Amino acid sequence: MATSRRILSLCVLSATFVAAKKEITELSLPRLFHLDDYDRCLAAGGLYCTGTFKLTQRQSSSAYNHIQEYSSDPRHFNRTLIHRGYCISARCPSEPNTTLRFERCVDQHALVPGLKASILSHTCSSQKESKDVDTAELAYLCVIGLLVALNVVGTLYDVITDTKNPYILAWSIRCNWNRLTTTFEDGDSRLTSLTPIQGLRVLLLVLVMMTHTSEIQHKLYLYNPNRLEQLLQHPAAMLIRNGSALVMGFVVISNFLLAYSLLLISKTRKLSLAHLPMCLLHRLMRLAPVHLVVVGFAATWWRRVGDGPQWQSVVGAESDVCRRKFLSHVFFLQNLVNPDEHCLLQTWFLAVDMQLYIMAAALTLWLQQTGRRAVPLLTALFFGSCLLNVFLAYVNDWKSLLYIMLPENVRNTFRTEPSFYRFYVAPWGSLPACLLGLWLAHVHYNIQESGYNFFDYKILRWTFHLIIPIHVACIKSGSYIEDSTSRLTTALYLGVERPLFAILAAFYVLGFVNNVDNFIRRIMSIRFLQVAGRMSLSVLMLHWCVNLILVGSRRTLSEVSVANIASDLISTIWWTYVIAVPLSLLVEAPFQKTLNTFISSLQASQTPTIRHQKPSPKNTRRRKSSLKKWR
Repeated sequence: MATSRRILSLCVLSATFVAAKKEITELSLPRLFHLDDYDRCLAAGGLYCTGTFKLTQRQSSSAYNHIQEYSSDPRHFNRTLIHRGYCISARCPSEPNTTLRFERCVDQHALVPGLKASILSHTCSSQKESKDVDTAELAYLCVIGLLVALNVVGTLYDVITDTKNPYILAWSIRCNWNRLTTTFEDGDSRLTSLTPIQGLRVLLLVLVMMTHTSEIQHKLYLYNPNRLEQLLQHPAAMLIRNGSALVMGFVVISNFLLAYSLLLISKTRKLSLAHLPMCLLHRLMRLAPVHLVVVGFAATWWRRVGDGPQWQSVVGAESDVCRRKFLSHVFFLQNLVNPDEHCLLQTWFLAVDMQLYIMAAALTLWLQQTGRRAVPLLTALFFGSCLLNVFLAYVNDWKSLLYIMLPENVRNTFRTEPSFYRFYVAPWGSLPACLLGLWLAHVHYNIQESGYNFFDYKILRWTFHLIIPIHVACIKSGSYIEDSTSRLTTALYLGVERPLFAILAAFYVLGFVNNVDNFIRRIMSIRFLQVAGRMSLSVLMLHWCVNLILVGSRRTLSEVSVANIASDLISTIWWTYVIAVPLSLLVEAPFQKTLNTFISSLQASQTPTIRHQKPSPKNTRRRKSSLKKWR
């Protein structure tokens, strides 16, 4: 008993010693962030500057060696870079050159003898001045004014007149509100079975916002940055570090809905590659209006909606990128043009979605035109794309986010990590999930056509019920995999990670649309989530701007804690959905309805030349044999 007590006492003393040593180590480092009082400085007519400085040594210095040793651990922030916000008119000696004055001020106030600070980037602001509206900002106001005017005219036309022109009604807020909030329980059973997918979209979006909220914390001036380093290494943080592949669920759903809708249309019309331009126009009108309205805001008026010592580094710098890359956003090439610069990080998904949509639509239409067996071909393409990514990862030494999600990388949005901007946001990184979505649509369509219940097998039904625990287990497996850092291991993991999460998402979608009942499906089908799910595009586009506006205008250092991060997340979710309602009603819905009206009138004006034909015995036999193979 006495021996056990001694061992326990030694363990406690050792833990206390390690913690105390770590605290002493951190206290001996220069503070990573500092902010003077911004409002008091400007109110007194002073000059306030924020900047990033690179530390070097004037002569051999043990302090500098200690800083380098601490920073050599990639799990820590780079402490050879310090970030300061000073009221230099009050704190710093007089000097006509502002840059030199700022550097000397940091040398004087922030560093121990033997160290030198070299300025890397900085911005300064003095007494608030009203800046003239430039051409881009004026053009954006005109576009917004035109959209509001169209909605006002459409709404008044709907309320006042008895004649109903569908093109004008497309811009009626009342009509679009009814479409947004209406459910379709009494419609086509094939379509109503897709109801839980909207709830799944909402769940995935909340997880995306949670990840981005945590990432944005790294961009702020922090009171306790060491706490953020610790949280990122916490076992629970594996959901963020190794859970990014969950976004493949969006890719699977998008391409599943594309192929499934074309398969349903093929029952009444013969499809061919000649329909590809109309498919692309439909997708372009689905994504472009909301995308360009939000990116246009980010490139123009975003920088004007707030201020503060961190505002320029958090919001202003990204707004500048949005202005430089606006044209690439117009053509959905922002993930390929200057891919290491990011304007609204989440927009990489829209670019990838559009790029893969072109291929997916062409492939699906070609399969319909030629009558080839889709499931075997798509299966081969899926595995081929996985092998392609393993090969590219091995050759280029790309790694999964599990390996590169480190404090300094996250703070700089992976600007120096080719694994991120050459793979993660590139179309080939999401190609397996795209092909799997197409495969899933053909499998589901064949199941419905044959009347075969895929989930009659108990093992498949139980697998469906256990998908969420399996997802969590796959995410937690990163704790064991991250220690294996050989080139082959990291390449294999990068090539398998996303397809694995895509397979799990596909299996869950297949269970949803085949009406396999469980508690999660019932939750995903509630009406509120159906409405929220229809605003998914607006929410995806808005949440980054909203989050940065909420935190970028802070005047003081931010304290890192789970409670504060959760508070930021809840605020972001609330305000994002509030703003998404008018964006969906005034921009997204009118453009979609206008296009649908145009397509309907175009089809009505054409003389039907395609007659319904019964499938030939040869095609019937082919379909049955195909069903037997994947059963």
